[in-house]
Amino acid sequence: MKKIQSYLVILACSCSIILCGCNDTITQVGISIQPEEDKITIYSDTFQMTLSPVKADSIYAKTHNAYLGDIYDPVYGQIKADYLNQFYCEENFQFSYTPQDGIIDSVTYYIVFSTWNNDPFNPMQISIYPVNKSLAKVFYTNINPEDYCDMSKPLASKAFSVYNCPIVDSVAVAQISETEYSYKYYRQLKVRLPLEFGQRIYDETINNPSSFHNQESFNQFLPGFYITTDYGSGTLLHVDQKGFYIDYHYTVLSSEETDSVIPVSQVFLSTKDVIQMNHFQNIGVEPLLNDNDDYVYLQTPAAVFARLTIPAADILKLTEDRIVNNFTLDIRFMPSEDATYALSPPPYLLLLPEDSLHSFFENEYVEDYVTSYISTDGSHPQVTSAGYNAYSRTYTFYNMSNLLAMQYLTAPDEDLRMILVPVNREVRSSSSSSSYYYSSTSYSTSAISHYLPPSGVKLRKDKEEYLKVVVLSSKYSK
Repeated sequence: MKKIQSYLVILACSCSIILCGCNDTITQVGISIQPEEDKITIYSDTFQMTLSPVKADSIYAKTHNAYLGDIYDPVYGQIKADYLNQFYCEENFQFSYTPQDGIIDSVTYYIVFSTWNNDPFNPMQISIYPVNKSLAKVFYTNINPEDYCDMSKPLASKAFSVYNCPIVDSVAVAQISETEYSYKYYRQLKVRLPLEFGQRIYDETINNPSSFHNQESFNQFLPGFYITTDYGSGTLLHVDQKGFYIDYHYTVLSSEETDSVIPVSQVFLSTKDVIQMNHFQNIGVEPLLNDNDDYVYLQTPAAVFARLTIPAADILKLTEDRIVNNFTLDIRFMPSEDATYALSPPPYLLLLPEDSLHSFFENEYVEDYVTSYISTDGSHPQVTSAGYNAYSRTYTFYNMSNLLAMQYLTAPDEDLRMILVPVNREVRSSSSSSSYYYSSTSYSTSAISHYLPPSGVKLRKDKEEYLKVVVLSSKYSK
C-alpha cells in the first residue's frame, strides 16, 4: 500500500508539472533553503532502450481526405492509393429545373486537388468503376475493392497528367503580413461519364422519387464509385474534393415573350456525411522490416511502424523509493535521402502502448500524457505546434513520468512495449499572451489521426547514446 501511495503522489506531481508547464529540474537554490533534516538527493540514471520495425498491415482512415495514384521510392518501395466513395443526396431531392425535353446534356466526374507527390508530367490513367453493393463502414485500408464492384469494365477512363489539369481556383491559406497572403492553388481533373448514367438519375427522380427520399434509399439506388489508376506511375494526388455534376439546360419565357435557354448543373458531392473507404497498397517494403544495428524505418501510409521497448522493470526497481521528476525521451533520425522526390519525415509521432493502437484511433482519442504522448520539437507540446526539431533531427516526447507511475501500478515487473506511429495532429490556440519583449501562444490538440501522405524516415539506433534515456529522480534525506 505504501508503494502505491508513493506512486500516486508521483502521478499527481507529474500532472501538475504538465498543467503548469514548469521546468522539471530541481535547482540548487531550492535545495539550499531546505532544513538540514529535509535535504533532497537528486539522481540521474541512464537506461538503454531497444527499437525494432513493425509491419502495419492497415490503418484506421475514417477521413474525407483521399489519395489517388502510384509512386515508387528506391528506399521505401511502391505506394499505390485509391478509394471508394458514396455521394451525398439531400432528402426528397429533385432537379432544380426541368431539363428541356427531359434530356440532360452531359455528366462529368471531377477531382479537385492542391498538392501531389513526385512528377507532375508523368502520364497516368484514371478509371472509374460503379460500386454494385452497399459500402460498409469499414475504415481500415486493407479492404479489397473487388468485393464491392465488377472490375471487368470501367464506367469511364481518362489519361491525364498533373501538368495538364487546369488551375481552377486559389485560396488565401495564411496571412504573411497585413497586405501579403500565402495562396494555395487548386487544379481539377475531369472525367466525362456516359450520358446514359446521368439520364438514368434524372429519369429516376421522375419515375421513382422514393429513391431520393433519404441518404439510405439513394445509396441503394447509387452505391458509389471506385476510383483508381490502372496505367502509369510516378504521381500521387492529395484529393481535396470530389463528386460529379449533371449538365442540362431549360427554357424560360422572357419578358419579350421569347424563349431563353439557361444552362445549369446539378452537383452530387462526396462529403463527410457519406462513407469513403481509402485503399493503400505498399509493395516492396520487406527490406524495411529487416532489423539491423543502424536504424529502424518508419513509412506511411500504412506500411511500417516502430516498436520501442523501455526497460520499465529496471527503472522502477531502481527508483522504488524515489520521486521520478523527469523522464523525457529523444528519438533521433537520419537526413532524408539525396533524391529529387525523396520522402520527408512525418510531422508528428505518437507514442502509445502497442495493445492500444486500434482503440486509440477508432475512438478518436488524443494524447493524455499518461499512456499516450505526442512528439514535439523539444518544447512542451502546449507551447509549440511543431512535431520535431529539423535542426537536431529529433522527435522529443516530453516528461513521461506518468507513464512510469502507471506501469508501477499495473505491471511493475514488466517492460513497456510502446509503438511509434506517424500521425497528423490538429491543434487549436487555447490562449496567447504578449508584451513589448515577447509573445507566446498556448496550443492544445483537437484531433489526432494516422498520417496518410507518403512519408519516410530512418530512426537512429547505430550508437548506444541514440537509444539511451536519462531518468531524473529525487529522494528526501531523513
